[in-house]
Amino acid sequence: MHKEEQIIEDIIEIGRMLYEKGLLVGKDGNISIKTSDDMVYVTASGFCKGRLERKCISKVDMHGNLIRGLKPARDLRMHLAVYEERPEISAVVHAHPPVITGYAMSEVSYDRIALPEVLFTLKEIAVAEYSTPTTIEVPEEIRRVLRNKKDCRAIICSNHGALTMSDNVYDAFYQMETLEMYAKANLVSKVLGNTRYLNTEQLDKAVRLAAGENPDEIVPENIGT
Repeated sequence: MHKEEQIIEDIIEIGRMLYEKGLLVGKDGNISIKTSDDMVYVTASGFCKGRLERKCISKVDMHGNLIRGLKPARDLRMHLAVYEERPEISAVVHAHPPVITGYAMSEVSYDRIALPEVLFTLKEIAVAEYSTPTTIEVPEEIRRVLRNKKDCRAIICSNHGALTMSDNVYDAFYQMETLEMYAKANLVSKVLGNTRYLNTEQLDKAVRLAAGENPDEIVPENIGT
């Protein structure tokens, strides 16, 4: 399959998966992939992501100029801001998962983490302040967040939703799944009355693991003997 055809098929498939998983509804959300020549394929505005067709994928340059296709997603500038700040990123998924969006509507900090798996997948979870949708405020806030949280792979957009990013669009989708799973689990722990967050030592070890350090150097095999 030709590279462009594969990119389009991948975006269509990710849209279907997001919709079937309930990570977005109606015509919400958008998906993009950046190519090595700095072209960006992005979902067009106004289509259900669960029923995308080839005509629903537009091609733009890094300035947002339409190269081919229909009017691109209204949140395009959000995607371009990620690509500008993080050259290693080549895929962005923006969705409105119901639980994480509920957190986005609340005063919640993600400075503390309760599951090490979240660090392995997302590195850090950043929170962007509220920005008026589709305006220049959105990419400016995204850039600010990415400069302050240089390792994050997920951003919760206050009163909006979330976006995840990776060098692979399927991985960006898995990150969105992980983010929503963590929100659900965190909510359950709060309902039960006590969230057991990782302490400083536990967090440090998890961060070192996420960075690729040898597990046996972090916790020696003979510990406790």
